[in-house]
Amino acid sequence: MNLTLTLVPATWTLIADILLLPVLFLIYYTFPSNWFSRHYNIFLAICVGLVVLWSMKAGIRAGMEYHFLGATLLTLMFGWQLAILGVAIEVLVLVIVGDIQWQVFAVNVFLMGVIPVTVSSLILLLVEHKLYNHFITYFFVGAFANAALTVAISVYIAAMFMVAGGAYSYEYMNYEYTPYIFLMIYPEAFLTGLVIIILVVNFPQWVRSFDDNKYPYGSKD
Repeated sequence: MNLTLTLVPATWTLIADILLLPVLFLIYYTFPSNWFSRHYNIFLAICVGLVVLWSMKAGIRAGMEYHFLGATLLTLMFGWQLAILGVAIEVLVLVIVGDIQWQVFAVNVFLMGVIPVTVSSLILLLVEHKLYNHFITYFFVGAFANAALTVAISVYIAAMFMVAGGAYSYEYMNYEYTPYIFLMIYPEAFLTGLVIIILVVNFPQWVRSFDDNKYPYGSKD
């Protein structure tokens, strides 16, 4: 999913740069500074861990890599603002080490951050307002199923983005890449669910989306 400059039309990189500005402004305007000041060390630790997991990737051609995304985990733990910021930090690290060119920084932040974080946030909102508020619901739907659906949608959008940009044909992408999205679903869902259930049981104050006023399990400091 790490797009390089050869896969993205130059005008699209400019559009992504422009669209990222209001997203960053909205993050700044709604930034949870009080919560962040108490848990910034956890946020940075998770970002470092995800950078390591992103480096463990497999693929056949440029842009067609498979790696743990972590957008749902970030969203559940820190909220959408810090989730997008966390992905931006991880993409920036990849730019610094030379895996991604700086020109496609915004494009990758959108595909691996803004889009999956938005999907995860909408699913979580659905869980909170439409389903029975219970820890089991939060875990299986809000975390496990959320991560699976988010990574499937995000990878497919990234694939169609490359098709629309002319990097690959639809037939080639549909044969070589998109069928293997299902190989990414279970590891993403399992790892996200495992981390969330461990944190909710032991350190619920680190999971910003978990509220014991809604879910009859755990407590917050």
